Amino acid sequence: MTVPTDDLKVSKTFSNLFAINPKNYKDIKANIKKDGFRDCFPIIVWQGTDLIIDGHTRFKACKELGVPYVNAEYIHFDSELEAVEFAIKTQTNRRNLTGDEFLSCLNELDKLRQAGRPSKELAQHCANLDKGKSAKQTADILGVSVRKVEQGRTIQDHADDETVQAVKDGNMSINKAYNETQAKRKEQAKEAESVDDTKFVEYDEEEEFEAKLL
Repeated sequence: MTVPTDDLKVSKTFSNLFAINPKNYKDIKANIKKDGFRDCFPIIVWQGTDLIIDGHTRFKACKELGVPYVNAEYIHFDSELEAVEFAIKTQTNRRNLTGDEFLSCLNELDKLRQAGRPSKELAQHCANLDKGKSAKQTADILGVSVRKVEQGRTIQDHADDETVQAVKDGNMSINKAYNETQAKRKEQAKEAESVDDTKFVEYDEEEEFEAKLL
């Protein structure tokens, strides 16, 4: 379907999932400038919202080149989560995700699933089952193993800023970031135990001293 370029809308929920690669953008823009917008690669749009789900690089190039009309395919989604899952699956079917993209997509999926959960008590009752089921569902969408999803969640929840940034910059793999984070957590746990033991011993010695005075 041919639609006015200006009718389409961009939402950060979808555009922030995958950063636009500068080289890829340059090539696509040059191709569109030379040959026009190719109908065989339509921009995917959420029906009823005009939000772009897939095709942000092509859309940006068309906007900058002043292309008045583009080919768009409108698809119905029941929820934002369903639309995000489609956007991610479309990309993972084409290529492997970078560490930055993996963490970004994982965070968005977990956030949307969390928003759709039932009451707190019911969620706690089903916590273990939900965790395993969610990891499997997320792994299928991202095209990775369940273990990698669990590693990513550990990084998001416990890694320091330096480690997270290293992953985002492409200087550290998910596996290495996970292993370093776990090592730091174990070290912190040992230090905490050491402090608690010291306090316990000091308290016992003081109590014993006071008992001798009585």
